[in-house]
Amino acid sequence: MKGRLAPWLAAPGVLYLAVLFVGPAAVILAFSFCERDLAGGVRPAFSWTAWQMAMDSLTLRVICRTVSLSAVVTALDLLLAYPCAAKLAAMPRRLRGLFVLMISFPLVTSLLLRTYGWLNLLPLDWRGTLAGVALVLAFNYLPFMLLPLLRAYERADETLALAALDLGATPMQAFWHVTLPLTLPGAISGAALVFIPVSGEYLIPHFIGEGKVNVAGTLVMEWFGHRHWPYAAACATWLAAIVLVPLAGSMLWSIEEPTTKNQNPRTDDA
Repeated sequence: MKGRLAPWLAAPGVLYLAVLFVGPAAVILAFSFCERDLAGGVRPAFSWTAWQMAMDSLTLRVICRTVSLSAVVTALDLLLAYPCAAKLAAMPRRLRGLFVLMISFPLVTSLLLRTYGWLNLLPLDWRGTLAGVALVLAFNYLPFMLLPLLRAYERADETLALAALDLGATPMQAFWHVTLPLTLPGAISGAALVFIPVSGEYLIPHFIGEGKVNVAGTLVMEWFGHRHWPYAAACATWLAAIVLVPLAGSMLWSIEEPTTKNQNPRTDDA
């Protein structure tokens, strides 16, 4: 009975994705092969012009900058989140819950408000620089890395790392050979949650970059504003490809790797 109901239970999610993701993505892809209408929009005539522009050196440089920026922000968040997650996991449950609430609270505020706040915090020399944009992106998306990693720490059996230390392993060896494999699923989930939205980010590069940092999100908005819809659609297709690669990798990893449900949950103090 459950096997028969499973496809029907998945139907609402599949329909949601088909209508609100696959459908608009297909429209954008179709626009990229149309001719430009100078008055705005596209003309229903086949043309390779937009993709010729999207494959030139300038566009590919922006795409490479976007991928590099997303990778750097993801790596920075990963380095910051690991020690934070380890410390939080060692806390009593109530105190840990309080800290998780404090970490998650900025997510309920508007990204635009947080970006304007960073405009007042950043030194003037950091505005309009790629480093300044990367710093603000890293701190804004840190909770998306920290929370899955914390959950992985909570599900891991802490006695395994303690046993490795008792057997003569150094703390670094215990981390690399015991803790890291146990928490790797959480790290991969967090990396996908950070890399994907950062690659399409527009507000932070626009305001913190002050028009000097051009990434895929700002490029798409700029050319839609210039009424060159086919080229903007081609750039948006590039952006979708960037997003789908880590998403597909994360899904394949979750399918191939064994689950950790059989691991002993962390015991916490009241």
